[in-house]
Amino acid sequence: MKLRTLLDGVNLPDLIAEHCGPEAVRGLHRDRGGVIRDPRPGHTEHSPSFSVYLNAQGRWKWKRFGGDGGHGSAYDFLLGLGFTSFQAAEELSRWTGAALAPSVPAPSAARVPLDPLVEARHALSRCAPLGDAEQHRALRWVCPLGLQDAAGRALKERGLYGWQGLQAGQLIRDFQTRDGRTLAHAGALAFSLRGPDGRPWGLKVRNLGSVEVLRACGLERYVYRLGRYGSPAWCSPRYGTGEAVLIVEGELNGAAASRALSRAGVRVDVQGLAGANGTPFLEGLRGKPVYVYADPDAPGAACVGRVARMARAAGASAVRVLAPLADGDFCDLAGKLDIHAFGALLHRRIERADRWHPPVTGNIALPVNNALPHTQNDSWQTGPQGSEWGGEAAGWGAPATTWGGPLRSGWSAWR
Repeated sequence: MKLRTLLDGVNLPDLIAEHCGPEAVRGLHRDRGGVIRDPRPGHTEHSPSFSVYLNAQGRWKWKRFGGDGGHGSAYDFLLGLGFTSFQAAEELSRWTGAALAPSVPAPSAARVPLDPLVEARHALSRCAPLGDAEQHRALRWVCPLGLQDAAGRALKERGLYGWQGLQAGQLIRDFQTRDGRTLAHAGALAFSLRGPDGRPWGLKVRNLGSVEVLRACGLERYVYRLGRYGSPAWCSPRYGTGEAVLIVEGELNGAAASRALSRAGVRVDVQGLAGANGTPFLEGLRGKPVYVYADPDAPGAACVGRVARMARAAGASAVRVLAPLADGDFCDLAGKLDIHAFGALLHRRIERADRWHPPVTGNIALPVNNALPHTQNDSWQTGPQGSEWGGEAAGWGAPATTWGGPLRSGWSAWR
């Protein structure tokens, strides 16, 4: 039986319940579907955004809203759980009680580990720079920041307001799905994701407020305002001119690191990943030492190993891992230190970074030497303002009086 016919005989809510447990489908109607928390590994969310529904042809589909979480059929859902293509087809045939079609490939005798470059290129294939039309769409949703705005004050408190290396603004109006569900409110922070070519590759929105407040409002911390552009990393201004590359978990952590290191006179290109599951750009890695930083938790440990393998396969001259901060990230520490002190600290950590080696025991570990304890909080960075790395261009976080000319990364002036 062909795959399309198999899909017609599978009830997706039942499939999710069997493989992910009854708690995963709480609130999901067996005949009508609904919206639940994403049950796929690595896609944990606090508020439901995983929609399960019947399309116009009566076939079950799913879609993850509020991020680059994908969409598809029951077959795609099984792939997201880690099934191979044959295993997924075999599972669907078990549900329908039908035999597989002869055209369905049989499993290989041994599963070959995925090549790091293949994995990276597959993830990056979903990313692309914004075209002119998408840039104008983004501009219609975002306006400049001022210190009278909550997002502007947040950037100033964290040392990023007025820094032209981060093009940031705020949403003019609420961001809602077609069915009326709010993903972000007017006034939320929005920032451009600059690619390695200096062009905008996306527009990401950060909802303000504590974790508890966001959870009570049913909001995620981050959402993408423009869909179908993947989850690209944020790249520092003038990417490609540095003597080394630092890859950091979190775009705003990358921005904090870039500003601090440039102020310290350290020529390092920085990429800020879209979380622990983010994929770095491969441009600019060959022949240069690559340093990796992630939070000291299980997702961060997995991130370090995955990114390090990609960097090594991409031709990095060496791959080293920065010792993590205890219970926090770059923005947490940057909020406590003067920008010069923070830049000097990062420089020392780069100089003392441990060389990365693939684990031989199967256990993933992060280095713990030189860890700096501090209290966990929901802040990013404080400190004096600055305009290093691209001071001749107008930045999104700059005062409104500088919004007159074209932006360096290709965004048109506000109209």
